[in-house]
Amino acid sequence: MSKDFVNYDIALEMKQLGFDEPCFAVYEDKKWFLVEVKNEMSYESCLKLDVFPAPIFSQCFRFFREKYQLVHEISWSKYKGGLNFDYDIFSLVLPTDDELGDENDIQPDKSMETYDSLVNKGFRWHESDTYEQAEQSCLIKLIEIVKEKKI
Repeated sequence: MSKDFVNYDIALEMKQLGFDEPCFAVYEDKKWFLVEVKNEMSYESCLKLDVFPAPIFSQCFRFFREKYQLVHEISWSKYKGGLNFDYDIFSLVLPTDDELGDENDIQPDKSMETYDSLVNKGFRWHESDTYEQAEQSCLIKLIEIVKEKKI
């Protein structure tokens, strides 16, 4: 079951970004503890106990989708003879016509991919051996994107 919860560092970053949903577990001294389902821990009760929420991966991805309009995609690949997973991140906010310009405005150094993927598209530069590693890497990148853009 521990694979369902994000690690301590990601949970702390999520808290700093404003994550405040009720969770089934909390972090205290870098260890997570389940809480009783009937007493699901709210953000306010966590503050009183000097602990903070330990979200599961789906809660984090939903947080980025709903609060920042960022979605992810984890894909499987078999490049280089191995079985690997990769992720990509997209914005649900479409660029305006002014931002896109028209075909006469296309600049060679500004590809349309600027408005597609929000992660650098080096050849499989962020591949992972497992799906879970790809999820974790993707969350770390989402946090980085939000912090960089100060959304």
